[in-house]
Amino acid sequence: MESRSAPGTGPLFWPALWIPLVILVTGLITTALTANLKADQARELADARYRAQHQAIVNQLLANAPTYLDSDTPPASWLPVILGDTLPDQLGLRIDTLQRHSKIPILQLQAEGQLDPTLALRTEVQPGNYHWMLTTVPTSALLGKAANQARTRTWMVGLALTLVAAGLALMLCRRLHDLQRRILELERREQGADQQINNLQVEKTILRQALNDSEERSRDLVTLSGALIAELDDHGVIGFISAQSASLLEQAPADLTGQPFQDLVTPPFRDNFQRTLEATRHDNQAQRIDLDLLVRNRDAPLPVAVRIRALKDPVHGLMGYRLSATPTGKTSD
Repeated sequence: MESRSAPGTGPLFWPALWIPLVILVTGLITTALTANLKADQARELADARYRAQHQAIVNQLLANAPTYLDSDTPPASWLPVILGDTLPDQLGLRIDTLQRHSKIPILQLQAEGQLDPTLALRTEVQPGNYHWMLTTVPTSALLGKAANQARTRTWMVGLALTLVAAGLALMLCRRLHDLQRRILELERREQGADQQINNLQVEKTILRQALNDSEERSRDLVTLSGALIAELDDHGVIGFISAQSASLLEQAPADLTGQPFQDLVTPPFRDNFQRTLEATRHDNQAQRIDLDLLVRNRDAPLPVAVRIRALKDPVHGLMGYRLSATPTGKTSD
């Protein structure tokens, strides 16, 4: 039978339960057939043994009777001596004479248990001048006991093997059930992880789009403001400068990157620029200073209003500076 599971739960039934069921049914049927076969074989062997015992009694009588035939002792006296030790406990014996019509047996020995006359064996014997009918009658247990023992032993062995095999198959079904539960749990976790990855990818896309929009907005604002934007390291060296340097200072950003920003300041304002850097570094506030910047190929400097803010990190301390330079007047030729 197939195991069914509700959404979000494990298998309702153990898988492959039909296997131990088939083993159990097959084992019981096989055991029953084998038990009947063994019982029939045991009965046949018991019947053959009974016939052999009957023939052994006849032979015992014929072999030992001549010793007593010459005496005047009646047969009823010496027959028990000859046959007493030969007769099994579960076998009855009767000897009748065929020389005269008499219902009184010459010898009759009863067995322990209920006799079964339907299984009696008869043999005519003639020791000397006597003509007798020797009859043996077995008890019901003589033949049935062997069959019952064989049937019982077969059932015990077959039932034990069947239960062990079915139990092992059932244990394998349980292990398969546990494995299916683990697989379902791993699949649910995998689905959850995939969903989280998808959510993170969506968030990443949104953040990237927002960052691009923010960068584009910042570039637009810088462009529209007309101010010169620059980032300096902790020594005042330019790490980034906006494209306005080309129009305001007539120098490309690539030419200015790596140079101290102080070199763009006219000499009279350089000390004030350094003091402003120190002030914004200690106060953690934006500082403003008016100064002139050098313009390439021009004698007149560019008056600008510079706003500076120190960039600090809790671990590394001062990271650098960010500044903006807004022109405050027209440059002179």
